[in-house]
Amino acid sequence: MVDFARLPIPVVPYTPVCRSGSGISVMSLEDLLEKVPQTLLSSPHRLGFHEILLVTEGTGMFSIDSTRIECGPGSLLWVRPNQIVQGAPQPGMKGEVILFTEAFPLRMQATVGILDDVLRPSFWQLTESELGQFGRIMDLLRDEFRGIELELGEHMLQHLLSVVLLTVTRICRDRQDYRLAHHEIDHRELELFQRFRLDLDRSFHRTRRVEYYATALNCTSHALSRACRTVIGTSAKGVIDARVALEARRLLAHTRLPIGAVARQLGFTEVSNFTKFFIRLVQMTPGAFRRVHGVNFDG
Repeated sequence: MVDFARLPIPVVPYTPVCRSGSGISVMSLEDLLEKVPQTLLSSPHRLGFHEILLVTEGTGMFSIDSTRIECGPGSLLWVRPNQIVQGAPQPGMKGEVILFTEAFPLRMQATVGILDDVLRPSFWQLTESELGQFGRIMDLLRDEFRGIELELGEHMLQHLLSVVLLTVTRICRDRQDYRLAHHEIDHRELELFQRFRLDLDRSFHRTRRVEYYATALNCTSHALSRACRTVIGTSAKGVIDARVALEARRLLAHTRLPIGAVARQLGFTEVSNFTKFFIRLVQMTPGAFRRVHGVNFDG
């Protein structure tokens, strides 16, 4: 199995600015672009931390795990640790950026879900009302970050970051991208779903059978699929397929493994079955996907 940590894709470490030792940084996009070499930004790289970007002016193109995103005013992006990202902001692009480590946020309710779940949405185009609300929270967060009170200031920043994360969760809920935070959801189902996601990240390259995960989680396949439908509106099989498809896109776009080797890495015994799977999930062949992403290698 390919270990992405060993791929020649640089990992950008978290480097706090202004507040030494703090697990959060808040800055303008312009300030961030001055610190990041353009060659790194435009090349595939990974972050060792979370980055939330709110675009306020201008346009640019970003790619998160091979999904290309055109951004403009009101665009909100959330890049999670170890997602493969590229950026091409155009001159004049402005925005607000929050960087934070996995350990910094307060312990959140189960309704917020797993913060580093790579299957959660990474992009939203905010409505005028959403943008106004998010902007007000950003103003408070920015002002507190620039303050001089360190001890209480850190607690304030943690709480304000919680408001940011809860606001994103509510946006997901309202758009039915992610059903978290509905009061009707049984927390036992949320816990089951979260355990499933963690297990899936460890085992998706070995099996795509719902029964395997249900047995490992000591529940029935029906109960597991019900939990998935309650939380994100799709079956357990749909969640498994989405995770495998994500890894397939990563391998095809960022390695030079032959397509047959990619198929084997993901547990497919026949390349034809992998090709059918990929077409169903991505709507193009693996070879066409590689060509779209500039990988001229169809071995």
